Amino acid sequence: MNKSNVFMAQYRRRALERNLIVPAKLGYVKFTLPYFEAYLNETKNIDSIFYLGLDTEY
Repeated sequence: MNKSNVFMAQYRRRALERNLIVPAKLGYVKFTLPYFEAYLNETKNIDSIFYLGLDTEY
């Protein structure tokens, strides 16, 4: 994802606290909500209604 470990750790911690993910193995997580992974992928798709526009590279 081209993000620092410190940056990603805060979001991982928040997702764990909210029970959105559970640790699967070193460096991997499992999503607890059905289709949550698909939703996250759609937030990156420019043609999706869920697109957030956060993956813009300069």
